[in-house]
Amino acid sequence: MSVGVRSLGSGSSGNGLLIEGDGTSLVVDCGIGPRVLASGLRAAGRTVGELDAVLLTHEHVDHVRALPRVIKERVPVIATAGTLRAAGIASGGAEAIALGGELAVAGASVTAIGVSHDAAEPCGYHVRLAGIAVTVVTDLGRPEPALAAYLAAADLIVIEANHDEAMLRAGPYPAHLKRRVLSATGHLSNAACGRLLLEALAGSRRRPTVWLAHLSTTNNRPTLARQTVQRAIAAGGFVAPVVPLPRHGHDLVWRPGLSSAETVQLSLPLG
Repeated sequence: MSVGVRSLGSGSSGNGLLIEGDGTSLVVDCGIGPRVLASGLRAAGRTVGELDAVLLTHEHVDHVRALPRVIKERVPVIATAGTLRAAGIASGGAEAIALGGELAVAGASVTAIGVSHDAAEPCGYHVRLAGIAVTVVTDLGRPEPALAAYLAAADLIVIEANHDEAMLRAGPYPAHLKRRVLSATGHLSNAACGRLLLEALAGSRRRPTVWLAHLSTTNNRPTLARQTVQRAIAAGGFVAPVVPLPRHGHDLVWRPGLSSAETVQLSLPLG
């Protein structure tokens, strides 16, 4: 079986990503509801109990909402030690991964990437499986130097483009929440996402697909996020498919060799 990546949900209502191939099935974050998780896995021909592991980026509820179901099904949980403690996960059935450390997980190689976010010990992940690399960094307040190498090495990049800064500043959020989102431990803007990708991909021979994750429904629009990021990377002469992830649904699938047009037409709201 070739590698496939399926979005199970993206945004403040819940995040989840299925990565599978060569008999291995991993989920990055389980912040969608347990029934939504089960439904998304069923669409991929999987059940929760068949997962080889769930990788948690951090303990916020939109990343761990279905964790009780995962634990009940005895699925191994992998996260940093700080995230495991903050999420209240006992050692049984859980394995800590160090920032910058690498684990072999059911045929996949998983590396934890340190990110700046207001959580105990948050991380992103670089997953290598069957010759394909996927980098997932969905909650980060600022670009970290270590991110560039993992982005440049990926075939699929799943990266936060949370907000348009002008929309956020002029929008309805209270001042304290605006400060939190804009802070170095908050969320990445469209423009900052584009700059990070430009820096990481400059000079790279790879042409990864870019999935834009964790879009704010109040302070962003899918078309705006895509255009901002595309303009940024195009300024450096780099062209790549850029696809904003929908909040709900589990029919957006990436496979190696899938064209940009085929990726976009999979139930993607572009307004």
